[in-house]
Amino acid sequence: MEKALIQATAKSSNVIEVYVNKDFSSFALKYFNLYENGKYLCQVTPVSMSESTSSYIYTVVVKGINYVPGLSYTLLTPHNFSVPVDIGFLGRTKEFEAKYRYDGQLGAIYASDKTIFRVFSPFATRIVLNLKRKGSSIDECLNLVHDMNTGVFSLTVTGDLDEARYTYSVTVFGKTQEIVDPYAYSLDSNSQHAFVINPERVKKVLTFDDCLPAFSDRMKSIIYECDVRDMTSLTSIPDKGTYKGLSQTGYKTKTNEPIGLDYLASLGVTHVQLQPVYDFQTIDDDHPSNSYNWGYDPAFFFAPEGSYCTDPNDPYERVLELRELIGSLHQKGLRVNLDMVFNHVFSEPYNSLSVLVPQYTFRYNGDQTLSNGSGCGNDIESRNYMVRKLIVDCLVHFIDFYDVDGFRFDLMGIIDVDTLKLAYDTLKKIKPNIMFYGEGWDLWTNLPADQKGSYFNADKLPFCSFFNDRFRDVVKGKSSGSEILVKGYLSGDVNYLDGFKHVFLGSSVALAFPPMFTEPGQSVNYVECHDNNTLFDKLTSCCVDDKPEEILKRIKMCNMAVLLACGIPFFHEGQEIGHSKGGLANSYNSGDKVNGFDYSLLNSRKNLYYFFCDAVKFVKRFYTLPDSEYDNLATNITFENLPEGSVKINYNFNDFTMFVIFNPSKKSFVYSFNDYVNLVFNDSGNVEKSGFYIRMAIINSLSVNIFISHKTSVKKD
Repeated sequence: MEKALIQATAKSSNVIEVYVNKDFSSFALKYFNLYENGKYLCQVTPVSMSESTSSYIYTVVVKGINYVPGLSYTLLTPHNFSVPVDIGFLGRTKEFEAKYRYDGQLGAIYASDKTIFRVFSPFATRIVLNLKRKGSSIDECLNLVHDMNTGVFSLTVTGDLDEARYTYSVTVFGKTQEIVDPYAYSLDSNSQHAFVINPERVKKVLTFDDCLPAFSDRMKSIIYECDVRDMTSLTSIPDKGTYKGLSQTGYKTKTNEPIGLDYLASLGVTHVQLQPVYDFQTIDDDHPSNSYNWGYDPAFFFAPEGSYCTDPNDPYERVLELRELIGSLHQKGLRVNLDMVFNHVFSEPYNSLSVLVPQYTFRYNGDQTLSNGSGCGNDIESRNYMVRKLIVDCLVHFIDFYDVDGFRFDLMGIIDVDTLKLAYDTLKKIKPNIMFYGEGWDLWTNLPADQKGSYFNADKLPFCSFFNDRFRDVVKGKSSGSEILVKGYLSGDVNYLDGFKHVFLGSSVALAFPPMFTEPGQSVNYVECHDNNTLFDKLTSCCVDDKPEEILKRIKMCNMAVLLACGIPFFHEGQEIGHSKGGLANSYNSGDKVNGFDYSLLNSRKNLYYFFCDAVKFVKRFYTLPDSEYDNLATNITFENLPEGSVKINYNFNDFTMFVIFNPSKKSFVYSFNDYVNLVFNDSGNVEKSGFYIRMAIINSLSVNIFISHKTSVKKD
């Protein structure tokens, strides 16, 4: 922001720093008069002054002043120029956080005969509602009333305000800015105005949650991450790249394979994780094809992203189309998790939350600089009461308005443990089978280690699951750009054999590594997500001696390991057929050609697609095991080391024993079983119906094979 010619900033309760550009005054100022709400308090003189070629900076000591948020403070210069005093430092004090709290509903609260507008802004001296009713040519400007005890401004406006457009003009520290309500449920194009929304109109659109199969155990989930735009952007589906485009059914590739929603349903996964669908900053809603972004640049948390809807200026279009999409996914038996970014915003200085409550919403270091564990310039201070409330309110809103089924938290290590607990406890009362998981990295945010939502505190968050980067690195190899050539177990480094056993047990036992989690259900097992290189690009880089068909065999092994390991399987769009992004490790803004789902690749790699579908069906058979067996899956598993660094994994259940053999080497070998076993799964997918019983098996190179021995079956000759 451009610096004013003269500024006054309270650094503490008794120190004010005054910046004076020499274009304002070329001579040093000897004193200032301090006023509160226009009433003279005292005269103060600088205790020190520093000078540069362009400015003076004065330090003024003030005694006996108790600043009150919501009152205006000004310094009068010797030539009678009034300068507002910024008392925003109070926003970082415990006293401020403890006093200014509100448990009621914020935003535009609609009823057919009136709408209540509420906004939290303790420092503001005035807030004006700029209102334009639907069909009216008149702009109304109405003053909100400030409750000095809570810091909430409110106003009740009579009449039916459905689809009314509004903003707030907020005066804080003498500066008035027009902002959009951070609790807005809907926006116009590029987030210039908020709209009043009637929740009952939204809820008339069915979400078909009655079509969903029963779900109560997070370990019985298979999550598939995708982007709304990506799944149809390279197709001829009407309204491609939008909520509506992904809601369409009945479309096929040239070789008669499903597209979009039908494709997602065909995979057999249980949950679709949508990358951000809240309103984000860097896409022009009016010309979405001119730019691209995944959406990890939040602007407004409660409103859906406008570039994904067919008419971003219609108050209801984005809201109804998102609800319709979730209903369409539910009709296909797919639960929907949303990717939420509560760790930072795109631009802290210009965000409505910063304007409304300076130095409160975001986390600060001891030197008064913004904490930046997110790497995006700011960290949200989730510990503050009203910030925590915003996070919980937002999650409740997405369940209430859109009937979503779970949440993935981006950079969850920046969110504090107590906020995650409160959110889960609140949401579980609404939706008992809610899923909570996220990136539990230990980030350099200004938050004590024991308060971070990181996997180091997994024992404090038993309901929460965490992305298991140890699984990722052990199975496929390191993911950072500087380590792209480093192999993992299934990419050929069999020295990771014991590490593979560890992650296969959900990283919850002491084997090669100390446990990461208290139980396997906390481990989200993955080898690819939207970050870093795709699995195909990683394997192509580190397995330089592999032939193309050998890379695809490794993909099959990796995908099978994700599905079979104890924990929650997680896949990224296109991983199952070996999508490539041309070696780009971070394609967040690289456009549709790089990120869009390539259905032509589906046509040419049908065998990978059918293998994946078969693998999902096979693994879902585990879900029918008695709870006592399934809940203790890891305790039923033992390992046997085999030639060439291969491993045999033994699953011992009441009615049958299953043997899985992974061979990540380029050498084949023969394995002899103690008794006849039924080969049920191999490189071709599910072969159980073949009735192929053997005692001696040829274990091909770069393969995964599954055998079953039924304990009550008749032995075969």
